[in-house]
Amino acid sequence: MSVFFFDLDGTLWDENCRIPESTKNALNILHKAGQTLCVCTGRTKGFLNVPELLEQPFDGAVYGCGTHVEYENRILYCTTLAPEKTQRIVDCCKAYRLLPILEGPEYMYLDPVLLKYTEIQKNMLQYRKPVRTILTDPAAMTIQKATCIHTNAGNNVLFNSELSKKFSVIPRSGLTEVVPQQYSKASGIQYMLDFLHMDRSCSYAFGDSENDLPMLAHAGHSIAMGNSPGTVKQSAEFVTDDIHNDGIWNALKKLGFI
Repeated sequence: MSVFFFDLDGTLWDENCRIPESTKNALNILHKAGQTLCVCTGRTKGFLNVPELLEQPFDGAVYGCGTHVEYENRILYCTTLAPEKTQRIVDCCKAYRLLPILEGPEYMYLDPVLLKYTEIQKNMLQYRKPVRTILTDPAAMTIQKATCIHTNAGNNVLFNSELSKKFSVIPRSGLTEVVPQQYSKASGIQYMLDFLHMDRSCSYAFGDSENDLPMLAHAGHSIAMGNSPGTVKQSAEFVTDDIHNDGIWNALKKLGFI
């Protein structure tokens, strides 16, 4: 048997959090065949409350770029930031004019300005658990990582350089993900594999963005979606079609699983 790890945004679902029917069918075929299915996402659990996702036959999940791992609704581990590290992220966002989203296992804490962004409302807040504004006392917030939105007035280059001294910093289009050091999608995958007593050679990872690079490098077999940037495509074992053209179904068919 094998274990499959699927990124969410741009891989399992589209910009409107919709999972293609071909992907749903593929997941059900894999599950019925006894394969182990896991979500592997940069989003924390508090960033997800989508019924369509919860209906899929996933056995486990790696949340928050490896900061939180669950299997069959059992928490295997869940690490959080010390208050001084949370405050450091907030201070750097203020200094370099980025807008922070502090992500935790239960809630997201946003800069109030972000609540006015139409795209944030559409793509990030629909279906989600209650959103709170960032609190003055960092100890009052349970945070695992942050997503910091670039602005026209911001200096994301200096921001990334400053925080990379204490965090793993993942620059992406229009934002920077800030993750505690030693955690990544790869570390979460390895923890799951150890728990399941499975070898890396039995693992398959599907992704499409920069925060998937550690996952794609670590898994025994790596598949990049057709909608991935060039750096991601180059890092994968092979490139499938994009999410809107049955990418996951076609890849699993090519691999002989369906």
